[in-house]
Amino acid sequence: MRLRAYSYDWIVWGLFLALPLVIFWQAATSLEEQGVAGGGPMENAASFPRLIAWLLLGLAAVNGVRIALCRISAPSPLAPTPTTRLACVVTAVFVAYLLLLPWLGYHLATPVMMATTMMLLGLSIPVAVAGGVAISLLVAAVFQGLLNVVLPVGLFEITLFG
Repeated sequence: MRLRAYSYDWIVWGLFLALPLVIFWQAATSLEEQGVAGGGPMENAASFPRLIAWLLLGLAAVNGVRIALCRISAPSPLAPTPTTRLACVVTAVFVAYLLLLPWLGYHLATPVMMATTMMLLGLSIPVAVAGGVAISLLVAAVFQGLLNVVLPVGLFEITLFG
């Protein structure tokens, strides 16, 4: 019965754990193939994502131990509510985005992910699409144009600011 009481917590934990694993996978494959996953911090486009992935992995480990030891407050803060269901869906969208990023590239995958997330959060379709495109272009302009960070180009090798 205890396992069943925390099943939703384990599902959320699994989704959260998937994020750093996908980041490590992309750093080892896509960024390595592009030749931007080695060298010092200024030449290494994978250093910051790897740092974040290690932090997420540590948080996932701590939370996994808490769930396994039944140290979750009762009722669980992750009880199935519309808000936690939405968090699971948004996390799943982000994991799908990370998986598609090497093939579609930043400039195709990011506006779609941003617009989808904004629609899930309640914005209308035109506002979400405009916001997704605007945010992805702004982020690309900063990272690709100003900081010379190599963003994933995907199969179509699309780059706008580099």
